[in-house]
Amino acid sequence: MGPVVSSVAEQLDSVDFYKVDVDEAPDLAQKFGVQSIPTLILIKDGQEVKRSVGFIPEEPVKEFAQS
Repeated sequence: MGPVVSSVAEQLDSVDFYKVDVDEAPDLAQKFGVQSIPTLILIKDGQEVKRSVGFIPEEPVKEFAQS
């Protein structure tokens, strides 16, 4: 997922992307209920709006990020 997310991040200036290593930040993974890798979480105004678990290609990631 890394290269896909990096590519989308370069294309979308209005969206901030953060990558978290769950082994290095288990408390954060637990806080957001991440149980599978990769997990994408869309957060707006501090609230989870949408979640995707598993690999998704570039176009769906762009759609996900813009929803």
